Amino acid sequence: MSEENTILKINNIEVKYHEVILVVKGVSIEVPEGGIVALLGANGAGKSTTLKAISGLLKHEDGAVTDGSIEFMGQRIDKLGAEKIAKMGIVQVIEGRRVFEHLTVEQNLKVGAHMKKHGRSIKEGLEMVYHYFPRLKEKRNETAGFISGGEQQMTVVGRALMTSPKLILLDEPSMGLAPLLIHEIFNIIQQLNRDEKISILLVEQNAKLALNVAPHAYVMETGRIVMDDSAEKLRENPDIKDFYLGMTDFGGRKSFRDVKHYKRRKRWLA
Repeated sequence: MSEENTILKINNIEVKYHEVILVVKGVSIEVPEGGIVALLGANGAGKSTTLKAISGLLKHEDGAVTDGSIEFMGQRIDKLGAEKIAKMGIVQVIEGRRVFEHLTVEQNLKVGAHMKKHGRSIKEGLEMVYHYFPRLKEKRNETAGFISGGEQQMTVVGRALMTSPKLILLDEPSMGLAPLLIHEIFNIIQQLNRDEKISILLVEQNAKLALNVAPHAYVMETGRIVMDDSAEKLRENPDIKDFYLGMTDFGGRKSFRDVKHYKRRKRWLA
């Protein structure tokens, strides 16, 4: 991947919590400008920590990038605060559909507009969000805490769009949602990437879904990248088939304990 078309470059970073707990160990990832890249892995692999390292949210959890560097559009950002990083055009959609429960849907969306430095007006931003998420227009005056989980996920993605982002960090957007809603939201994510040219780094446990959306993916285990390749090649890789694609379309991921390829896994993590 050449420098001129890389919007995000993570160079061999290490992340520690409380100055002693090493969670991310020498991770390198690149996201092309206008592209979608997936970061796959089981719970506890270090995926969410990697996203927080990019967005600057680690500092709020007594975590820090202790080695390596993170560059956004050629500028080093790993020593910057979360607010400054957000104003540069990076927004993280944290897992768990974190809406402001007592605000209306539209008030939630407007919160995102206050993070941006330039771009669309609030009115234009709302029109764009309602174009991609017409269901939110219908629900705009309802209290966000009382709408469905899928509508809450749409709201937090919409709130991220209101910041006029260049890069969205999406953390487990499919978690806890019904299959039809998952497909609806991921179709919209692809449309946003295609039409608005927004780069996306997608963290997902649902490997089948992620590899259908992202042309390139990285696989993370115990804080390290153990594999990266095109989605097409990863889908055909025997390790990926065993460890990540041995599942139903919407969950039911096989445990490493359930597969017989211990030696192969040992080779990955050696």
